[in-house]
Amino acid sequence: MFETRKIDTFFSGEKNLLDEEEEIFISRRTKVVRFLKLFLPCLTAALLGLGVVLFDFETNSETSLGITAEDKIYFEKFRMKNTVFEITEKDNQLSTLKAEVVEETVPGEKLYNLVRPDARTLDKGRIITLTSKTGKFNQNSQELVLEKEVIADYNKQMKIFTNSATYNFKSEKGFGNEEISGSGERGSFRADRFDFDKNSGQINLVGNIFMKSNNATLETKTQATLFMHENKFVADNATLTKEQNKLKGKTITAFFKDMKSFDLIKLVAEGNSQFYSEDKTAYADKSIYTSISEEVELFGNVKIKNNSGYVATADYGIYDAKTKIFTLKDNVKVVNKDGYNATAHIGIYDLTKKTFTLKENVLIDRGTNVISAPKAIYFANAGKFRFYDDVTVTQDDCVATAQSGVYYIKRNIAELEHNVIIRKNGNEVRGDKAISDFKTSTSRLIAKDGGRISGKLIENTIKDK
Repeated sequence: MFETRKIDTFFSGEKNLLDEEEEIFISRRTKVVRFLKLFLPCLTAALLGLGVVLFDFETNSETSLGITAEDKIYFEKFRMKNTVFEITEKDNQLSTLKAEVVEETVPGEKLYNLVRPDARTLDKGRIITLTSKTGKFNQNSQELVLEKEVIADYNKQMKIFTNSATYNFKSEKGFGNEEISGSGERGSFRADRFDFDKNSGQINLVGNIFMKSNNATLETKTQATLFMHENKFVADNATLTKEQNKLKGKTITAFFKDMKSFDLIKLVAEGNSQFYSEDKTAYADKSIYTSISEEVELFGNVKIKNNSGYVATADYGIYDAKTKIFTLKDNVKVVNKDGYNATAHIGIYDLTKKTFTLKENVLIDRGTNVISAPKAIYFANAGKFRFYDDVTVTQDDCVATAQSGVYYIKRNIAELEHNVIIRKNGNEVRGDKAISDFKTSTSRLIAKDGGRISGKLIENTIKDK
């Protein structure tokens, strides 16, 4: 039971066996520590491997944790807040897309649901921002779909509103199939739907388009295009309305100062252009409205219709909306339902006074009866022409001249006054007044206020009567 050697050694002073025992113990402890250093990493690796097996959603359908496939997909989804995508478009400009929350719809597919998306792109140096309440982004096709309260801000000049829109950063094109409206400082527009091409700077509007600018409205049922780079608006089969005036055309092009103010500078109507003002309707191949002067110019095959029954034609016309005066130039011709034709170099309608003035080489033709003068004024309410400055009435071989005269359209007679002279077959008769009857093609002198009639007669031309 007792180790006698250790006892003898202790009393004899020989080598301390206890120290030797301690060295043996230390050696054993060192071996244990070394073993643990090697064993513990192996144990850790084994446990991790076991964990992989236990939590492997793909191969281990039965697990003590009970995680469903839906939960598995949720954990694998990319989901972050305040995320920013940087996108290089085909014009090598850098666009950005950020959102308050970005979440993948399918793990690894790069399809994202967005909360409060906010996109920024450049259009030849102009900044376009796109925002909405929610949206979707396909990173593969670079297509952004915006939904609910969509707002597009074009360079802080114009804002566009709709409820859904799609923009592709790769093609730089977008569209929307819901109602769209836009507004600047002093103008606005709306349409049923739209598409957008950033490269060309065009917004195409389709269906029931209405635009307002400078107290003027522009409408069309078909389509129109906003050219953002050129500050212009082109509409098909459109009508411009300002106060009581209307201008129509197969194609109408409106030019603005900029897209911020929507101030209308000029408008061009081409193809069956029609202009309406009070009881006048003007037609032309082309019409140009200028907002500063408030004038409408008419070019090519100009025709003006009046409700009283006459039609005036010319090569060129201009209407002044301030004075309410139409001016026709070059080959002016007036045709009346009562049967006369009037021609002149210049024709002037005064819509306020209800007069139509003919100037330069004025001729009124009523069959074999012709009236000519440098100037004539038609009074619509009275139904008569008044002639000024060297009036001449020609009837067959009879010619009557005077300083002034009046032609009564309904009665079909002309009255000449002041230095009246009638010439026929070499005979010449003078008097104060003459009446030319266009029905019978005859003229006769009248002594006015006790005046006298005088003349020179050739004897062989006088009939017994």
